[in-house]
Amino acid sequence: MVFLEDWAYLDKDHSISLLGAIEALKASTLRLPVGAGATADLQSMKDAINSALDVMQAMVSSTNTLCLQVEEVNLMVTEIAKVSAKERALLRICKDFLSVLSALKVKDCSLRTHMIQTRRVN
Repeated sequence: MVFLEDWAYLDKDHSISLLGAIEALKASTLRLPVGAGATADLQSMKDAINSALDVMQAMVSSTNTLCLQVEEVNLMVTEIAKVSAKERALLRICKDFLSVLSALKVKDCSLRTHMIQTRRVN
């Protein structure tokens, strides 16, 4: 449940990080000179692309970790659903037993009352 409650926060954080990485990569590559005779600072471009790759690799690692957690939670939820179904079935059985027990209690009281009445008559 904790993971599910934190999901919205994590998803928002992840989306903001991803958007930031995309914008940073766009900004660094769109500043390249494309006109005739233009020159580019190749080292700066290489650094920007390497930085973007580092960010993406960190995001992949983070995403893989989150996927493993989601798989674990999914397994737990599946197990809880199975247990819940078994509990519902057992509750139905208990309800049936309680109905039978209630009927037997009424019959027992009736028989005891009949026995008391029979003794008084004799």
